[in-house]
Amino acid sequence: MATNVKFIGLLFIIILTSCKMEKEKKYRWIATVSAPQEYPSEVYWGDLIADDYHSSFSSIFGTSYAGWGNEGKSLGEGIQVDIPHTLEFTYLSLVEKKFYTGKWQLDKAKITALFDEGFMDYQINKRETFYSFIIGLAPKGRVALWVYAAGVQKEVGFFQAHDTIITQKMAYENAQYMLNEGYPERTLQRAFGIEPAVKEKIAKYGRPDPNVYSDLYRERYSWKPVVLLPDGGVWKSSTIHLLNGELETLEGNELLKNDFQTRAIPFYFVAFWKSKTAESYAVRTDPFDEQEIINAFKKLGNKENIELIFKVAPNNESCRIFVKNKIEEIELKKAIITCEGPFEFKI
Repeated sequence: MATNVKFIGLLFIIILTSCKMEKEKKYRWIATVSAPQEYPSEVYWGDLIADDYHSSFSSIFGTSYAGWGNEGKSLGEGIQVDIPHTLEFTYLSLVEKKFYTGKWQLDKAKITALFDEGFMDYQINKRETFYSFIIGLAPKGRVALWVYAAGVQKEVGFFQAHDTIITQKMAYENAQYMLNEGYPERTLQRAFGIEPAVKEKIAKYGRPDPNVYSDLYRERYSWKPVVLLPDGGVWKSSTIHLLNGELETLEGNELLKNDFQTRAIPFYFVAFWKSKTAESYAVRTDPFDEQEIINAFKKLGNKENIELIFKVAPNNESCRIFVKNKIEEIELKKAIITCEGPFEFKI
């Protein structure tokens, strides 16, 4: 009887210790801001809130136009803290000349599971995890939240802010410049970091429909990439950027499986392979023609799995791209395709 009591007591202590360790688990992360180059935003104030930590944003972050889903300016190197549970943000959409604000509860359980699961980094043959949150500020008050690590980015929240009025008298001192007359126009004119191709596209076609960031870019299809190589070629890895800001890397077991997955439409893709003579090559689309690939996916629809096929020529110097399902095949002729190699480095 005494032995049983001791065993039960020991078991109880182990359970309590395990619960305490789980409760005290911390994660190292930083936070940054993203906005489309077509719709730059000005950070007014924000907070990514954990039980023991606030990652705060203010006018010191300035204008954001790194590109949808891309990392912008961040402060600090990250410390061991809890996973955040709340996001609040206020920003100025410069093109619309409107302030938006909102406060949202995050799916902490989902985010924690992603951090705990992590992913396999085959470059170092080790499991890694996420280390950054990217807050996306889009027109019409759309706000996205992604978790990021090198080669991997996943959307973990998408929210709707509401417009608000902020006057120069109301604004805190360091943000009053945003209310100066003509500030949005001047800032858009001097946004030197916006890519020339984006400026040309805006000049020719205007800015995209502001709803694309919440609707069109986030539409998902069941698809997978297929790289058809010359005889003896071996596909080694791929990186895929998606229109909804997500990013994934296929290599190792993930590349061997290469299952159909429900993904957004890609806008950038790169594949590396070895030829039968062990030379290293790559093909990249930088980028797809957005309208062409969207139209192709829409035409094939969601009823059948879709293959995005890269057919590399026997000389490894050119490539054709198709999207197909069981019924139809469409060639993408407008994508900017670059074939590179052989490289000196081996993959």
